[in-house]
Amino acid sequence: MPAPTKIYFPQIAVGWEDWVQIVNVGDEPANIMAVARNQQGQSVWSQEVKLSAFQAFTTAADTITVPVSMTVSSDMPIVGERHCHNKDTIVFNFPGAAPDNMTVGNRIFFPEIYEGGADWFQILNISEQPTNINVIVRDKSGKVYKQFGVQNLGSFNWWNFTDKETGSISGTVELMSTQPIVGERHLHYTVGHLGSAAGQLGQVIDRPSHRQYFPEISDAWNDWVQIVNVGNTPGKVTVVARDQSGKAVWSQEATVQPFQAWNPEVEKIKQQTSVTAISDQPILAERHAHSGTQLLNFPGASRRGRTAGRRMFFPEIYSGGLDWFRFLNISEDTCNIGLIARDRNGKVAKQLNSPPIPTMGWWIVTDTEIGNVTGTLEALCTQNTIGERHLHYAANVHNNVAVGQFGQVLD
Repeated sequence: MPAPTKIYFPQIAVGWEDWVQIVNVGDEPANIMAVARNQQGQSVWSQEVKLSAFQAFTTAADTITVPVSMTVSSDMPIVGERHCHNKDTIVFNFPGAAPDNMTVGNRIFFPEIYEGGADWFQILNISEQPTNINVIVRDKSGKVYKQFGVQNLGSFNWWNFTDKETGSISGTVELMSTQPIVGERHLHYTVGHLGSAAGQLGQVIDRPSHRQYFPEISDAWNDWVQIVNVGNTPGKVTVVARDQSGKAVWSQEATVQPFQAWNPEVEKIKQQTSVTAISDQPILAERHAHSGTQLLNFPGASRRGRTAGRRMFFPEIYSGGLDWFRFLNISEDTCNIGLIARDRNGKVAKQLNSPPIPTMGWWIVTDTEIGNVTGTLEALCTQNTIGERHLHYAANVHNNVAVGQFGQVLD
């Protein structure tokens, strides 16, 4: 399945510095239309542009003066990414949401809410019909703690709720909607990790995977992983850490009840590894990696979530920081990867090839090899692979700030 032709950003905020980049990943020129709508779904801003193949375009989202959502449509496949900056050390980053990316649907799930922070959600109805939404808040044991909702949320209207509604609890949030929705969460830490915040899109729960992958668990970071059984019966979950050669070096098992959240003790892993979680029930997961005010946060990667595949794309590489990539081969055979770095006009700036990557092994590449390019990165893999990017901003841009993103699978 190719990349989507329509992507959604539930929030473009006033009081934040918003940056949205769109890339035409088709082989022909694309006609792009970006539309911003207010909370009542009324169009208040739009921008049109024609992009050449693999050209990147930054919208004028920073000129919008009222709170909006943004929808970007194209006659060719596109990918997008949003960064949202506020204060010195807080940066949210989100991929463009789409049904194909398992971030738009009638039932979405957030694997974490946290009582040690301020949780904030924005939910966008992307359908042409009003929707009714029920929110189910559970504690970490899976017990329902609270339910509430909204009725008749109009087409392209959005709805906000916070921990004032969910309650001061650590657990999970599920949303059930009569129409397709996309949900965005912000977590601002108030206990520990002060000056840090994490942002995540809700994950569609309709067809979750029995395997979740994290390409990196690192002794250079304070790592935290939460795994949730989203099935209807207890599940046996096995977590395996492997070194760069793919050799298992650590494992842990647990029986996890329906909607229970489990934190494997990944902080005990004192070396560079990847982590795979395998269950006999469907699972979703989330990872946070902390280092001072730097915070990387990732959903668990999977083929169903379109974060594992043979052709993946990063909508941004940036010369104003340190770019770092890890590619994990999740197949049973050796993998070779060809990387294509392009400038913002879509012109190829650099190409390089990986050595053979063993089963469940990884390859690391940085801007030392890619070059000091602002543009995009494409990875062509002979086997199913997951790509993880870290961007560490230069001190004169955003000191002690980093963002993380998975490559988006094109086909």
